Amino acid sequence: MLKKFDYINTFQEGLKTAKMSIRKPIDKDPVKGINGDEFAKELEYLAEMGVEEVVIDINSIGGNIKEGFSIFSAIKDSPIFTTTRVVGIAASMAGIISQAGDKRVIKDFGILHTHGPQSPNGKTSEKGMLEIMKNSLKTILMSKSDISPEKAEELLSKENVFTAVEAMQYGFFDEVETTRGLRPSLDVSNSVEELFEMANQFIENKSQTLIQMKELNTLLGLENEAKEGVILEAVKGLNEKASKVDELENSNNELKNSLETLNNQITELTNGLSTKEAEISELKNELNESLALNAKELVENSIKLGKIKEDSKEAWISAATNDFKGTKSLLEGINEVVNSPVLPLDDQGDERKNWDFQNWSENDPEGLAELRNSHPARFEKLLNEYVK
Repeated sequence: MLKKFDYINTFQEGLKTAKMSIRKPIDKDPVKGINGDEFAKELEYLAEMGVEEVVIDINSIGGNIKEGFSIFSAIKDSPIFTTTRVVGIAASMAGIISQAGDKRVIKDFGILHTHGPQSPNGKTSEKGMLEIMKNSLKTILMSKSDISPEKAEELLSKENVFTAVEAMQYGFFDEVETTRGLRPSLDVSNSVEELFEMANQFIENKSQTLIQMKELNTLLGLENEAKEGVILEAVKGLNEKASKVDELENSNNELKNSLETLNNQITELTNGLSTKEAEISELKNELNESLALNAKELVENSIKLGKIKEDSKEAWISAATNDFKGTKSLLEGINEVVNSPVLPLDDQGDERKNWDFQNWSENDPEGLAELRNSHPARFEKLLNEYVK
């Protein structure tokens, strides 16, 4: 069982699909590039694990023909349904490998590059061997396309660079895949090496974006393969919720400020009320003190005038304090009725016989003064009962 993958990118035991990539030059040295035998082993491993479909992404400048034929044969002979997918440039032998898939796909920005077999720099090859290789390449190019043997010969006799649309027109691909969002600008005027690096940079950035998208899916609670539109809608929803939160926070802050203002106003009013209550209390005390002085002065003057006796002073002061106006009127009337006849208080028809001091002072102060003169004992009794 393989423990390390060099070319398998996506595989999970139990799943029927997997993904591989050819994103290095084709070379026997697995450190420098894609080794045909090692690639074949990993593809065979997927078949043993029950994988039924594999997508092979290609972005390579090509390389060793022998290793390339090994990779081509592994893909062609695999029991797995294979999709070769050009995601950058498929140059030289990598372009030949792109023709091995049961389904051949090229990205809309992809580039296909072909030429005939060549001897490595500094080395020579037998002409016969080169011709054999060339015939094999012609067979591959014609296997799924509509080109004639003459056209295949022409294409392998020189350098050819095709855009995705042009390669599709020749029948080298079954589908041109439309790119959503950003796409690299691969110009056929660039060198093969430059196109390879540009495409690889794009693929790496795209891979990082996919990782971020998966993390975003998890964060948003979406399905692992949620489409970009779904994610955008979810993010939009979050933005709307965030806006509502901001609105609520702003509203809450406004309410807090209003509440603080009201609390300050209440504090000011409470302090003002306390001040007023203190002023009222002070005025009441001053009024009571003034009333007590006036009551005392009124009673002492009445004693001096002989209207009332000294021993009833406190009772009169209490009466004057409770009802200054009525008591004053009563005392002023005493002098005027000193010689008045006796009141008929025993008359059963006289309702005054049941009056108390308050009734007399309010309803008949002159009669109360007369009562003081003619019935002092009764008067004293009424007064004492009133001031108790």
